[in-house]
Amino acid sequence: MKILTPIQNMFGAVSQRKKPRKPLSPLQEIRLLKIIIGLVILSILYLLFAPNTGVYTLLKLRRQAIGMEQQTAQLIKENQQLKNEIERITKDLQHLDRVARERGMLKDNEEAFDFPEAKK
Repeated sequence: MKILTPIQNMFGAVSQRKKPRKPLSPLQEIRLLKIIIGLVILSILYLLFAPNTGVYTLLKLRRQAIGMEQQTAQLIKENQQLKNEIERITKDLQHLDRVARERGMLKDNEEAFDFPEAKK
């Protein structure tokens, strides 16, 4: 009898006799095929709809990211327009006066009269 090292024994270096496998009957083959197809379908469904990692979730997040990028670009454009308006108001006194009047402001010596519209 041959003495085996622990590693040889662990990994089965010695060929042991195994029982020969019986071939599957046609009914067993069909059943096994149905199980395999079911597992494949379940795996695909999981990949598509898994929470936080599924394809559907990733597409939804991508749409949100695109929307946020567009919103960011719009806000940057609006911010630049507001900076231009602030600079124009601080440097152009006529523009400042026009903006103040649009907002309903009066000069020191002016009075505002509010007349109600006549009913017909």
